[in-house]
Amino acid sequence: MDDDVDGGSKEESCITDFECVDVEEYEAFRKNPFMCEHSVDHYYYLLPRAKRSRIFRRKKPPTVMPSQSTSQTKGLNIRISLKRKTIQAVDEDLSMERNKTQTLLDEKQSKLEDREKKTETLLNEKQSKWKDRERKRRKIKPIIDPPVLTDELKEKISRMGVQISQVKLVIQKVLYDTDLSYKHLRLSIPVNQVENKDFLTPQQKMVLETRDIVSNKKSKIQFNLIDPSLEQTKIHLAKWDMSNSSNYVLLNDWMQVVERNNLKSGMVVQLWSFHQDLVPWLALSIII
Repeated sequence: MDDDVDGGSKEESCITDFECVDVEEYEAFRKNPFMCEHSVDHYYYLLPRAKRSRIFRRKKPPTVMPSQSTSQTKGLNIRISLKRKTIQAVDEDLSMERNKTQTLLDEKQSKLEDREKKTETLLNEKQSKWKDRERKRRKIKPIIDPPVLTDELKEKISRMGVQISQVKLVIQKVLYDTDLSYKHLRLSIPVNQVENKDFLTPQQKMVLETRDIVSNKKSKIQFNLIDPSLEQTKIHLAKWDMSNSSNYVLLNDWMQVVERNNLKSGMVVQLWSFHQDLVPWLALSIII
């Protein structure tokens, strides 16, 4: 390989190292700036993008001595111009990346704020609904304590040959809108509010826990019911298991009982049970 002006080869003089080089202090540039005309570009693309803006960084351009030739001055100016253009391009790219990042952060922040507002709105709506429900489902006083059978019901049951001592209270409750609506079509009897847990025999409890093979619905037990007007009707009792509780429910002809006795929301009723020759009976009476 041919030697350059100062006796070194061009390959040895080119800047191919990964370390930053100060152009003013690099001896090869001062002696022959043209011999490494492509070294700046070569060195620039060897570095990672994040470090490219640091190439030949200096506070001020090199001072051209009177003894330097025009060709040396021209070579230095070319490299200085190339440095400025590359730094400017890299800064523009960095600025665009920052703007994109800031835009994404702003969008994410906006989405988070919208989500928090929606969540807060939903929570407020649920809380309002719960308050309304609790207001509607508040217990109405006074509740008769201790519960007693009405005289008409006592007489009716006595004429059936059943001793009054055998009659057991199932529940004393307030009627709610859901107990009287055609959407639900049932009277709810919460299991945890049942006064006498043994109003059902062990066999009846077992039947209520079984399911029909065809429909996969829980089995029901048929009862004879004496309603507040002392009319007799047949009604079914079932057990519904909820996520946090279980309810007994009166089904089928329950809405006929509601219409016939003009039952209203807020009324206090008592449900009694007894057996007549092993036949299960229920009796419903209005207290308030």
